[in-house]
Amino acid sequence: MSRKKLMEEMTWTELREAMASADTALIPTGSVEVEGPHLPLAVDSIVAMEVARRVADATEGVIVAPLFNVTYSSWHGAFSGTLSLTMPTLMTVMSQICRDLCRHGFKRLFFINSHIGNDASIWNTANDLTAEGLARVGMVSIWPLASEMGQHMSELKENSFLHAGEIMTSVVMAIRPDLVDMSQAVTEYLKPKSEGYQPLLSSKSKVGGRVISIYHTSEELTQSGVMGNPSQASADKGEMIIGNMVEYISQAVDEFRQVPLPPGIGA
Repeated sequence: MSRKKLMEEMTWTELREAMASADTALIPTGSVEVEGPHLPLAVDSIVAMEVARRVADATEGVIVAPLFNVTYSSWHGAFSGTLSLTMPTLMTVMSQICRDLCRHGFKRLFFINSHIGNDASIWNTANDLTAEGLARVGMVSIWPLASEMGQHMSELKENSFLHAGEIMTSVVMAIRPDLVDMSQAVTEYLKPKSEGYQPLLSSKSKVGGRVISIYHTSEELTQSGVMGNPSQASADKGEMIIGNMVEYISQAVDEFRQVPLPPGIGA
């Protein structure tokens, strides 16, 4: 029995053997985009892949599919190095690859997603595959999960996730410290546009005390690509965050694998 968990590192015979006891593909989805002057462009991809690896090590019956690294990040396009597919292209590519995974025998697909720009494509793909009876599909969003868990971590100064802030920087310091240059780290927060208009993200703002969607390009909101304060980040905090996420996601995947398959898929 092959002990490999990454599909791309297996031979086709090893994959066939592994799938005798694995029906679930973990699909890491990231991005290549601005993450401030102190973090690499591939933060989302690096983190999604590492979390997927750790979840696979902790969970039976799963195999890690290849990473979606270049995805949809058009609103960050003014910053050097940001790469983006169009949304229709990403939806087409994601659908085709997922259909191939189903054709090869995976009955469950679970996205480990670290980039909000992937949400719509995953939603579209999941609905189509489910309606057609090809697979049961699930997803966990890494950074919202980290933000929720951060509310209960007294070690953090920024308890909520902010782009390139303390949580993200800490996680990358734990995974790839060689790619973090804290001498270049800057603090930058999103500034109010008017007395009643406070941007929260590129796609969300608070207007009159309530959250609505007002869409901005990143250069309208930040000069550095940072939307928080990375100065208090540390590898120890990052390892704690990752450990908490992996523990929860592993449990969630176990539960996901018990959810009945859509009609038309054999048990």
